[in-house]
Amino acid sequence: MTHEPQTANLRYHERLKEILPGGVHYNFNMPWEEVPLHFTDGHGSRLTDMDGNEYLDLYARFGAMILGHGHEEYIEALQEAMSRALCVSHTDFDAEPLELMHRHIPSAEMIRFGLSGTEILQTALRLARAHTGRNRFLRFENHYHGNADNIMGGRTVDRGNPVPIDFKGDYKGTAGRATDVMADQSYMLPWNDIDVVESFFRERGEELACVVTEPVCVNGGSIEPRPGYLERLRELCTEYGVVLIFDEMITGMRMGVGGAQKSLGVTPDLTTFGKAIGGGGVPVSALTGKREIMELIESKKVIHAGTYNGYPLGSAAVRATFEILSRGNEAAVTNMHRRGEKLQTILRDEAAEAGLPLVVQGPPGVSSFHCCEQPLEHPGQYDFELMSKDIIVAMALQRHGVLISSISRIYPNVQLSDVDLEYFQVHARKALGEAKQSIDEIF
Repeated sequence: MTHEPQTANLRYHERLKEILPGGVHYNFNMPWEEVPLHFTDGHGSRLTDMDGNEYLDLYARFGAMILGHGHEEYIEALQEAMSRALCVSHTDFDAEPLELMHRHIPSAEMIRFGLSGTEILQTALRLARAHTGRNRFLRFENHYHGNADNIMGGRTVDRGNPVPIDFKGDYKGTAGRATDVMADQSYMLPWNDIDVVESFFRERGEELACVVTEPVCVNGGSIEPRPGYLERLRELCTEYGVVLIFDEMITGMRMGVGGAQKSLGVTPDLTTFGKAIGGGGVPVSALTGKREIMELIESKKVIHAGTYNGYPLGSAAVRATFEILSRGNEAAVTNMHRRGEKLQTILRDEAAEAGLPLVVQGPPGVSSFHCCEQPLEHPGQYDFELMSKDIIVAMALQRHGVLISSISRIYPNVQLSDVDLEYFQVHARKALGEAKQSIDEIF
C-alpha cells in the first residue's frame, strides 16, 4: 500500500487553494505543483496525515525539528513559559539561553535574537558593512542565505567580474526582484576551490565587507569543505580586514551544540543560526559574533529592530533545546549521529540492491543522497538533471511512508530509534526499486 494523498488530504488542499496561493506557505520556481500532506499528529519520528497514513519523518521541517515530535521536556518548557508573561519585551529568563549559547558556540561573544534566517542574515550584512565601511560581499554558487532580493539565486557569466545575475530556469529566481540589486552588492564564486578564492582576494579583497558561506554546503548537496579550505578562507578574511560570516541555519545543532564551527575548528566573525536552535516548535533565529562588531548595535550605530526579537516563548525554546542537547556530553546528538550513519548505510545498500546509482554524503545530521556514481565535490555539480533524479527518489520514498526533503536531504532527530531504522529499511527497499524504474524510463 502506498501513501498517496487521498480524499481527506486532497479535499483540504483544494479548500486551502481558494485563499492560500498554491495551497502552500512557501515556494520556489519549480515546474510542478506541490500537493502537501496535512498532518494531524506526531510522536517521536512518526507523523500521521489526514488520511490516517503514518510516515517516518526525516524531513523535520527543513531540519528544524531536531528534538522529534512531542518531546516531553521540550513541550513542558514551552507550556511553562506560556503560563507566565507571554508577550513582553524582557523576562526573568533572558540570560539563560544567551549564556548557554555563549558557553558552547565559539563565535558567540555577544548574541542577538530574531525570528527568521532571512532577516538575521541581512542584519549580519549590515553589521559587516558598518564595521568595515565597505559595501560588497562575496557569496558562493548554490548556497542559500534566505529569500531577500540581494542574496537569493543568480549565477555569474564573467569570471573577470563575477557579479551574479538572474537567469532563466533558476529555481531560486523570482520576478519582482529590485533591479541590479545582486550585481550592485555582491560577487559570486565557485565554492571549495581555494585557488579561485585566493586569486579573487588578491584582485578585489579590499572591496569586500564580508564573505558569507555555509561551512558545510548543505543547500548545494551536503558537500563538506576540502581540507584547509575554511582555514584558508579565515586567513584571507583576517589579512584583508573582511568579516567572515558562517550561515549555520542548518548545521547549527545538527553537527553539535557548538555548530559546524566548533566541529571543524574554524571560528567566524559572525554566525547566523535558526531552525534547530529553537527545537522545531517555534520560530527563532540568532546572530552571534565578536564583541567589537556586535557592539555597533549596543552603540546604536547599527539598527536591529523587531517586535518579536527575544520573545519569551522563543527564549524558552532555545534554553530547553540547548539544555537537552548539551546534557551528558551531547549524548542525544551523538546517538542521533550514530543512527544517522546507519540510515546512510541502509540507503546505500538498498540502492545498490535495486541497481540504482546513489551516493550519500555529508555529516550524519545533515546528509544528502544523490543519484550519481561519485560524491559531489563542489555545488556546481548539483545541476537540474541530478536534482530531478533525486526528487524522483524523494517522492518514491514519500509514497512508501518516508518523508525526505524534496531536494534529497536527510534530517534525523534525537528520538530516532532502532525500530525506525527497521521501518526505513523495509520501506526504502520498495521505494528505491520503484524510483529506479521511473528514472530509467525518463532518463
